[in-house]
Amino acid sequence: MAQGVLEGKVAVITGAGRGIGRAVALAYAREGASLALCSRTKKELTATQRAVKELGAAAVVQTCNVSREKDVERFVGRALEKFSRIDVLVNNAGIAHRTAPLVELSPEDWDDVLATNLRGAWLVARAVVPHMIRQRCGSVINVSSWLGRDALTGYGAYGVSKWGLEGLTRYLALEVKRAGVRVNSVSPGYVATKMTSYRGAKPETVVDLFVYLASDASAGLTGQQLDVETWKRDLGMRKR
Repeated sequence: MAQGVLEGKVAVITGAGRGIGRAVALAYAREGASLALCSRTKKELTATQRAVKELGAAAVVQTCNVSREKDVERFVGRALEKFSRIDVLVNNAGIAHRTAPLVELSPEDWDDVLATNLRGAWLVARAVVPHMIRQRCGSVINVSSWLGRDALTGYGAYGVSKWGLEGLTRYLALEVKRAGVRVNSVSPGYVATKMTSYRGAKPETVVDLFVYLASDASAGLTGQQLDVETWKRDLGMRKR
């Protein structure tokens, strides 16, 4: 059997219970990675753990609210205790509340979305990246959205959180580039997840870019905002 492109790597994936996070976890497992997975929902997380183990991957899982510093510290600590290193971080955990104009949102809804989508990504990166710096290698992949570079009425809190995530990606990439750590964002497009009421492309159709960014083939690529469909099209053109 051919060796997977992620053989020997350890990947941390947030929001791994369903949707894109689960699909990426399965793709990484097929490519030989060991996994540390978290989600708010234990039942879904356990199902993902069972699926990746059936593919032969070592995995540690823990329920975690990424907006809570102590939860993040416990989760990352457990990953390091199990595997002693972290090579890849996929900041996938994200939420979106009701569609409404910004001035009609409650402070609670605004805070909840920003806390998970932006503060959460920063907290997990803050816990993981220092270990990557000591290793002199690593890849951080922030799951963003086209709403992180455009705007659509009614999606203000979510969109602002993704604009912020793009800023986090650029600044972090700049700060850790010399340490051999790369940081990029991925806009997966309209994918069938709970957030989209299961309308859109299947999560499995977007995972190839995540595998590429986790692999050594993407060495040197950092600070970029990558769109799945554009990347697929460009890849197809290069193969002609």
